[in-house]
Amino acid sequence: MNIACEIKKILVLRNDHMGDLLLSLPAISAIKQHYPKAHLGILIQDCNRDILWNNPDIDEIIIDKKQNVFELAHKIKEKDFDMAVILYPCWRNGWLCTLSRIPCRIGTGYKPVGILFNKRVYIHRTKIACHEIDYCLRLADEAGVQSTNKDAALKRDITLWIKDDDKLYAQALLNKHNLLSTSPAGDAISLIGIHPGSGGSALNWSKESYAKLIDGLSERYKAKVVLSGSTQEHDLIEQIISKTHTKPINLAGQTNLGQLMALFSFYSLFIGPSTGPMHLADGLGISVIALFPPLPSQSPAKWGPSCKKHMILMPEGITCNLRKCKKEGCSEYNCMDKITTEQVLDLAAQASSLYTSWKPVLLSAMLTP
Repeated sequence: MNIACEIKKILVLRNDHMGDLLLSLPAISAIKQHYPKAHLGILIQDCNRDILWNNPDIDEIIIDKKQNVFELAHKIKEKDFDMAVILYPCWRNGWLCTLSRIPCRIGTGYKPVGILFNKRVYIHRTKIACHEIDYCLRLADEAGVQSTNKDAALKRDITLWIKDDDKLYAQALLNKHNLLSTSPAGDAISLIGIHPGSGGSALNWSKESYAKLIDGLSERYKAKVVLSGSTQEHDLIEQIISKTHTKPINLAGQTNLGQLMALFSFYSLFIGPSTGPMHLADGLGISVIALFPPLPSQSPAKWGPSCKKHMILMPEGITCNLRKCKKEGCSEYNCMDKITTEQVLDLAAQASSLYTSWKPVLLSAMLTP
């Protein structure tokens, strides 16, 4: 199908998780730069709306409320999109684009849903051929973008905007706990954020390890430690705090997504597992220490942070070929505790140099998937 003709309306479909949407932003930006006069709409989950606030590449946000596929397809059909770039290739999205009669449908050629696309990219996501950012850019290339010819650093940038009201809320929340300096700028002094929850998306560190880390950061570096999470993760964080003697601040459940972004913006360092909030901190340009399991499907080669100011820790001496963790059925469970608190504390000591001469660090016995 020839897509050299004028494209007036483009729909990008990324109605899955927070981290996935964040890693799609460079591709969305590349599409908008290539079609600057086109109207660009995006289908997302409502919970991720704040990620796109004030984004100049987005002209319209369509919320997938998980309604009947025919109902949503009818709504999309009325908007007369010329092209769909399906970054989340599921049957629902395939049928949405087909039923709404979008002429050019770009997506993966390696999944069964690919039969509903008429422009296909043949790259295996599950085989970790590239990072998710680059996978999305490959789909953008199929839309005519040719992002591979652009500056490599520029094309992979993630830019986020924070609402003034959310910034003020986060500042007030931190001031309530006396966690900000008294400087006119209100800058945080050695404020380290830990987001210990993973929502079950990745194998995680133990509560005891997080507790030892919190005490080490407070005692060794005199850092102020803030723990964030969802309302559902409040009890998990309280259990972690109960194992500490320095007693960090638990802000779980006290922020929505926009406010969480604002909260992260005050951090000098973020520490957490492979999950959406880690990518959020990374996208905000915060220095990140990310804890990754050895599962190939969760490899940092595909899902790692993309900002230059990041460090990745993985269990040493573990080679795993499983798609999913067997947990108690594995002789190495919980392998994540092979990451020691001393390793994390040593990396945290480098945080003071992150704004001068910084090089990404990867510590693991499994450097490639």
